[in-house]
Amino acid sequence: MKTFFLFIDDEQQGPFNLEELKTKKITRTTKVWYEGLEDWKNAEEIEELKSLFVSVPPPIKTFKTPPPIKKPLQEIEVEEEDKILGVRKKTFFISVGIFVLLLSLTFKMMQSFKKDKIEKGNKETEIYNEQLKIQNEEIAKQKEIIAEKERLEQERIEREREKARQKRINEIDNELNIAREELRKANKKLVNVTEFKFLRTANERESQIALAQEDISICQNNIEELEKEMRRLNPKWGN
Repeated sequence: MKTFFLFIDDEQQGPFNLEELKTKKITRTTKVWYEGLEDWKNAEEIEELKSLFVSVPPPIKTFKTPPPIKKPLQEIEVEEEDKILGVRKKTFFISVGIFVLLLSLTFKMMQSFKKDKIEKGNKETEIYNEQLKIQNEEIAKQKEIIAEKERLEQERIEREREKARQKRINEIDNELNIAREELRKANKKLVNVTEFKFLRTANERESQIALAQEDISICQNNIEELEKEMRRLNPKWGN
C-alpha cells in the first residue's frame, strides 16, 4: 500500500496511508511526497488525493427568475441568417481559423519531429560507421602484428633448423672420416690375419679372419647409413 509524507509548518510528518490522510487537515497546497516522486508536490497535483478536495457547491439562494424578454421577429430572423451550422459567422470563422492554425502547427511539428528523427538516425549511423571503421582498422593492425610475429617466428625456426642441419652435416662428416679410418684399419687387420703365422692353428686363423670380416661389415654398414643421412640432409653432397 502506498504511504505518504506531509510537510506542514516546516516539519515532516508521516508516513500515512490514504485513510489516515482523510483525518488530516490538509489543503490543496500542502506539500506531499511518496516513494517514486523526484520532489515534493502540492496535494492537488496527486491523483489519489484529488478526492479529498471535491468542491461543494454553495447553497441555492431563493430568487425569482425574471421572465424571458421576447425579441422581435425581425431580430430573430437576422440572428438566424448570421449563423453557419448553428454557430454565429464570426465565431465560426474564428474557430475555422484556429483549427487551420492548429493543423498547420501540428503539421510543422510533425515535419520537424520527422526531420530531427532522420538527422538523429543519420548521426547515429555516422557514429556507428566511424566506430566500425576504427574497429576494423584495429583488427587489421592486430592481424599485421600477428602475421609479422608468425613470420619472424617461422624465420627463427628455419634458422634453428638450418643451424641444426649444418651441425649434423659436420658431425656426419667427422663420423664418416672416423668410420672410413676404422674400415681401413679393419681391412688392414684382415690382410694381417690372413697371412701365415707360426704357432697359430687353422681354427684360430679362421676365427681371426671372421672377426676381421665382421668389423669390416660393421664399418661398411655404418658408412652406408652415414652417407644416406648425409644425402638426405645435403642432396648435393657427393655430386
